[in-house]
Amino acid sequence: MFDATENAIRYKWDPRTSTGFKLRFDAEGAAKGGHCCFHVEDWNCRTVTNEWPCEDLDEALEVLNHFFTLDFNQERERLSSWLPVEYRVAA
Repeated sequence: MFDATENAIRYKWDPRTSTGFKLRFDAEGAAKGGHCCFHVEDWNCRTVTNEWPCEDLDEALEVLNHFFTLDFNQERERLSSWLPVEYRVAA
């Protein structure tokens, strides 16, 4: 689920543990030429409990794949429509 206010996509909410993972793109950091514009976050009821800053989308997908299985090509294609055009080079 995409959350435009946080510029994030939420993944794998687990009701048993009340936790999930989300991928957040730091557009402001990317605009300033920053590194690690992608952040994988472990979140619990709107609170980030752990975070993994990533240099690019591939690294972020590898982190997510550590927690659950995903198809890299399919996810990369899906996310390409989510990223603003001017920031797709960061991917």
